[in-house]
Amino acid sequence: MVLSDAFITQETFVDGAKVTFQCAIGYASTGGSPSVTCTAGMWSDVKLTCGRKSCGSPGEVMNGRFNLSEGVLFGDKAVATCDTGYMLVGSGVRTCMDGGWDGRVPVCEVVKCGKPPNIVNGGPAVPPEDTYDYGSVVQYDCEKDYTLVGTKSITCRENGEFQPAPPECKMVSCPAPVVENGVRIDGRPPYTYKSFVTYRCNAGYEMEGQASLTCEIEGWSAPYPTCKAENCTKPIGGPNMVLSDAFITQETFVDGANVTFQCAIGYARTGGSPSVTCTAGMWSEVKLTCGRKSCGSPGEVMNGRFNLSEGVLFGDKAVATCDTGYMLVGSGVRTCMDGGWDGRVPVCEVVKCGKPPNIVNGGPAVPPEDTYNYGSVVQYDCEKDYTLVGTKSITCRENGEFQPAPPECKMVSCPAHVVENGVQIDGRPPYTYKSFVTYRCNAGYEMEGQASLTCEIEGWSAPYPTCKDRVPDATHTTPDPNNNAGKTVGSVVGVLAIICLAVVAVYKVKRSSRSGYSSNVATKNSEDNEL
Repeated sequence: MVLSDAFITQETFVDGAKVTFQCAIGYASTGGSPSVTCTAGMWSDVKLTCGRKSCGSPGEVMNGRFNLSEGVLFGDKAVATCDTGYMLVGSGVRTCMDGGWDGRVPVCEVVKCGKPPNIVNGGPAVPPEDTYDYGSVVQYDCEKDYTLVGTKSITCRENGEFQPAPPECKMVSCPAPVVENGVRIDGRPPYTYKSFVTYRCNAGYEMEGQASLTCEIEGWSAPYPTCKAENCTKPIGGPNMVLSDAFITQETFVDGANVTFQCAIGYARTGGSPSVTCTAGMWSEVKLTCGRKSCGSPGEVMNGRFNLSEGVLFGDKAVATCDTGYMLVGSGVRTCMDGGWDGRVPVCEVVKCGKPPNIVNGGPAVPPEDTYNYGSVVQYDCEKDYTLVGTKSITCRENGEFQPAPPECKMVSCPAHVVENGVQIDGRPPYTYKSFVTYRCNAGYEMEGQASLTCEIEGWSAPYPTCKDRVPDATHTTPDPNNNAGKTVGSVVGVLAIICLAVVAVYKVKRSSRSGYSSNVATKNSEDNEL
């Protein structure tokens, strides 16, 4: 649309002014008011709508028609075409203008052909005319002893020419057909007009085409048949391979066809040709071999390793395990896929233990931390007057727990004991945890049990020893290591035995008379008696 002529040259308009629009050339109002009003510097909405004018029908073309694919609105074109066998006289295009279609309705006149062509040894069946309308037919005949070769009649076509080409008048003869891989079973040369011949294919071949042919004017009635080897069905490949994509949907293959195989997903060619050939219904041997692809190393696991017992080939799994004291974060299994290992290399994080256990009357030697890495050692100490019972230190183990159980702080005390006929030669009370005491028997007594005892959590490490009378040997007496005089008597066995008996008797008498003395004094007296 455009401004109405009264306002077309005006540039500014006062407030409250009204102006009108009008549809442009070739367009007509389809609705809405043509007026707009200026209010405070703004125009009201334009309601007018315009649509292209319609020119209606461009007219009727005798022996033709208008193509109205563009339409019949302003600016559209109507293109005239004539029926087959007619040609356009005048302009074939009319345009829809503001006032209607321009130009005139064109005329379609019939196409005309000249005289039909002459042929050797023949001609039109009736005398020819000077001109022929489109669609007129002219038939030919041959002179005696000649056969019409070709189409018997020709027709005046839309291009003003007779078609097809006129026939020829010939003496007809057909050549003997040659069918490879086949034999003639009927008919013999010479092959003149309307003679026939029949063929059959050799064993293993199938015929394509007509088995029987007739000698016609233009030659044999059909192409020579062919004997072709049987088609092949879809080939079957070896292990782990499939037909290439180009052949995957094909079901039959002609003789001589070459198809290719490709290795299946996850497999790669390890040798041999991928191609096979169809020959007489049979496929050549498949030479292609496919092996599983290798994914190589699945990566290095920090503080761990991959178990590659399955291998590193397609479909194999690499199972990650962490070193002792480390735990797996993420998936521990990677699978070898067509494009490599799936997933990512997992992470082995160090195992952590919480705070070490508290114990009564003691605790860690240094202030405890909130967490401890695997292998960390915590040592315990006891408060004053308490003894550490158990393992002094505990260790953060792979299960996230401290092991062994923490020690205890106890007041351990063992009772003093007097060994009859013996003396204490080492250790003194009080006997606390790990204190020790050592005993020795008096002369003439021998010890049964352990001479040294250690104070343990449950008491002394072994039962108290006992000192028992030593029984002398009638034929041999072992010299007393504390009696130097015994070493000098030599072989006087009888005298030594009497002396020993006397010493023992005296010792017993004196021991009974000194029962109120201390053990140290008893030891000294005993040694004096031995001397």
